[in-house]
Amino acid sequence: MPQLPLDKAAIYYQEGGHGAPLLLLHAGWGRAINGFAYQQDKLADEFRMIAPDRRGYGRSTRVEKLEADFHWQAADDMFALLDALDARETLVWGHSDGAVIGAIMAITQPASVRALIFEGGHLYNRKPLSLPLFEQLYRDPTALPLAAQTRLADYHGQAAWQHVIRNWAGAWLELGKREGDLYRGRLREITCPTLVMHGAHDEHTPVSEMQELAQRISGAHLSVYPRAGHCIHDARLDRATCTQEAREFFRSALLR
Repeated sequence: MPQLPLDKAAIYYQEGGHGAPLLLLHAGWGRAINGFAYQQDKLADEFRMIAPDRRGYGRSTRVEKLEADFHWQAADDMFALLDALDARETLVWGHSDGAVIGAIMAITQPASVRALIFEGGHLYNRKPLSLPLFEQLYRDPTALPLAAQTRLADYHGQAAWQHVIRNWAGAWLELGKREGDLYRGRLREITCPTLVMHGAHDEHTPVSEMQELAQRISGAHLSVYPRAGHCIHDARLDRATCTQEAREFFRSALLR
């Protein structure tokens, strides 16, 4: 896995395949949990797959604290990474926090994002369905199931994984003190083709919230998976269908 030095941080990433660049943005616990390994394999025949560890995760630079505006900083980091890889005009597929970051990228530098898949994402700063989880994990990350702890320790390091989880939970607790949405009221500035994927049983965000988000983005399409929860792309029952839908969406977007 190569490393690229950015402003005050080094970003590790995986890269493979060929074709139009496709940036894969992981969720709040990092690539070790609900990563894009299946898509990195299945879509590499048609796309140049770029899967980074965000700042504060995995083998990228550690951070003492994840600030409440971490989604916006991560968007800047990703543009710097893409510049270094000569992949500035990219397709983006983000999951959960990664979906938020992808949308912010499409807002702040629209010419650089050719199409966006927004999977299992969030609209508002306040997440009442997730608040008990944030509070519990901020107090005690070892409340997670042992299997999750093992994967997180392997990925972040035994000495670091609890700090990573506390950072994530703490940032969301800070966001919960704010009103409004995560995008500073700017979702209508997204102009690229956008596919919103969401599980009907997502434990963090109701479908109604994603309906509202999709309505704020011109031309966005909402695709609801009736059996799925928060992670569609890594669910054994849905990942093949989800990946094929993504392939067809990105193909269509590249023709525009």
